[in-house]
Amino acid sequence: MSLDQQSPTASHPKQGHAVDRTPNKLLFGMLFSFCLALSLARFVWPAQLLMSFLLSTLGLVALVLTSKTIEKKYLKIYSFIGLFLFSFLVSSLFVSARTDRLGHVVLFILANAGIALLLVKGCVPRAGAYFVFYTLAVCFVALIVTGVDARDALTATSYNGISMMLLAACISLYIVLGVDGGKIDLKPALVTALLCIWAIGRSGILSSVFLLGGLALITLQGRISSRYVYIFVLGLVFFFAYLFFDNLGSLSEDNVLLGNAVDNYSARSADEESPRLVMWGNYLNNLDFFRLVFGANIFTDPWPQGEEFGYNYHNSWISLHSQTGLMGLVVIALVGLSLLKFWKNNKLFFVLFSAVIIRWSTDTGIFFESWDFLVYFFIFYYLSGKADKPDRRAQESDARPLQDRV
Repeated sequence: MSLDQQSPTASHPKQGHAVDRTPNKLLFGMLFSFCLALSLARFVWPAQLLMSFLLSTLGLVALVLTSKTIEKKYLKIYSFIGLFLFSFLVSSLFVSARTDRLGHVVLFILANAGIALLLVKGCVPRAGAYFVFYTLAVCFVALIVTGVDARDALTATSYNGISMMLLAACISLYIVLGVDGGKIDLKPALVTALLCIWAIGRSGILSSVFLLGGLALITLQGRISSRYVYIFVLGLVFFFAYLFFDNLGSLSEDNVLLGNAVDNYSARSADEESPRLVMWGNYLNNLDFFRLVFGANIFTDPWPQGEEFGYNYHNSWISLHSQTGLMGLVVIALVGLSLLKFWKNNKLFFVLFSAVIIRWSTDTGIFFESWDFLVYFFIFYYLSGKADKPDRRAQESDARPLQDRV
């Protein structure tokens, strides 16, 4: 049986759901669930080396299993993987990067590519993704019930890690539902948004609310006129821009859950200049032709606050470019092209990918870490040509008579 199952978003939805009961898909579903669970555990578990080894091993197994036969439509994906690896090695040679990370990064590129291919080829049943997400959510709910503050929830990292873990699990679930052609279930996005508010991180709140709002709009797409959707989106953006950057003390005076998030926003908004903007400006100011092409060594380049910030630019796209140079810019271009294609043909993936971009633009949870497969999936989906086919939800919306819409 071919790994690349026909998506039920095409002409045979019943066959797509029947695949869930095949032994192969159950096996691949378990493999993906273990990879996702390990990626989450690695983020907080002290035994980083062991977790990295297990995650890399399972990811490589996924790559081997999904690459037994390479169909023509996937040649671009494998070419991308090869160029990506080559550019990283070349950049490492020219910028004298840390040699102790070479093997780690190469393994993570290949392993995350394998996990992404499991998703692209429709090998993952939804049950496993649901299980991992709700298990993680229950763990955080338990912390809330027992009175644990978000700042103390994760011992290995800051509270910003909570939203990254939740969004990684939640977006993975929606990717599985999207590939499988399943109905959009808003409950995981709602749970994620509520927990991200508890977690108080600004970027986490913004990206989770964007995710929930975008998915809600998609479910209403066939029932309301497009112009109302655009008005609502603009209103939502301006509303949350006001919430996130203005003083909200009066709104949260008697609400501890929302109050912690608001206090965090209000305190940060009072600063004259964002530390992240300062460090990002430092990276851009250091760029010259050599660094633009080959990347940069963030440990040796001029950076007055480098040691203070642990030589972490808190931006995954800067991390990408610094380690791959020109190829990083190619990846960013592919991100833009895929977003445009998703906006036209697959609003669900547009919302999911946008949420990934928003969240990991202020932290370095990807490139090269446990959740790179999220970005790889959307790029692979675009390169395979699957993004050229309109999503079933969009087709059903377009087929509705205009007078049936509000």
